[in-house]
Amino acid sequence: MTKKIDNAYITLLVIALALCLMPALLPKASLVLATEFCIVLAIALAWNLLAGFSGIVLIGMPLFIGVGGYTLYIVANLLAIPPYPVIAVGGAVSAILAFFLSPLLFRLQGAQLAIGSWVLAEVARLVCLVTPAVGAGGGLNLEVIKSVARGWRLTLNFAFAALVLLITLVLIVALLKSRFGLGLRAMRDSDAAAEAMGVRTARVKLYTLVLAAGLSGAAGACYYITSIQITPSSAFSQNWIAMTIFIVILGGIGSVEGPIFGAIVYFLLRETLSGLGPGYFVISGLLAIVVTIFLPEGVWGLVRRIIGIDLLPIAHQPSIEPPASPPSNLQIQEKLS
Repeated sequence: MTKKIDNAYITLLVIALALCLMPALLPKASLVLATEFCIVLAIALAWNLLAGFSGIVLIGMPLFIGVGGYTLYIVANLLAIPPYPVIAVGGAVSAILAFFLSPLLFRLQGAQLAIGSWVLAEVARLVCLVTPAVGAGGGLNLEVIKSVARGWRLTLNFAFAALVLLITLVLIVALLKSRFGLGLRAMRDSDAAAEAMGVRTARVKLYTLVLAAGLSGAAGACYYITSIQITPSSAFSQNWIAMTIFIVILGGIGSVEGPIFGAIVYFLLRETLSGLGPGYFVISGLLAIVVTIFLPEGVWGLVRRIIGIDLLPIAHQPSIEPPASPPSNLQIQEKLS
């Protein structure tokens, strides 16, 4: 019997092909928006991995986004090299920072963990604000971007943002389909129950935090390449987490597809209603409330009920071998005779 192809691999291939075609099909203004979309979606997916699949709610995610951005500026300017290869360094430094902060963070739980992570992000902002080596309140400029031809910047910005998004999607889907992913979801429901089933919750939490921080740091580095300037107030702004939570809740927390659909709705709202001024925030807030009350599974939950399939299923595939039917009475009598 031919093995059925997993929908997740088909969806990832379609997404990869769409990302490859965008630079050729989209005008410049739309390509700038697509670059931001890829970055924001990567951050939302990383946060959803923590909050939606493992129950680790971090309000201080801007800490890793800002560290990734500052790392890229410092390293690229210091070495006088194009910034794009340094994106990986920004992600690595954020991941290392998460590793060393994990003993402190995981001593806290629930609301204490959320608030504690927010305090760490604020501490990082204040440290950068008073440190002349990183530009203090004025921040830093990405001087080395001048070494990249102006005509190539837009395409390169999108290409690396799309690459970070694709790596984020592949890693998260692969992780959740593994035995590690089963332990992750078990831990979300109950740490004690997961421990009883043999899940090493401390290790699972550590690996998940490090991965999410690294992906967020890489996405933050991509974003600040496009802005060409970074300041403490923007790098560690709580606007990052507000936008991320809105996207994940709107799309559907605890699913891979949820942040994708949430990001699509968020950008559609922003681009069509931003001219309303304060009315845009009122409409967005009301929409979030309505979705939370009437669509607890988010926009993706509604879409899934309509189309009847999972685009990025994370459940293990059932065995394709049909179960053996029990022997009939006649077969039993023949064997006995």
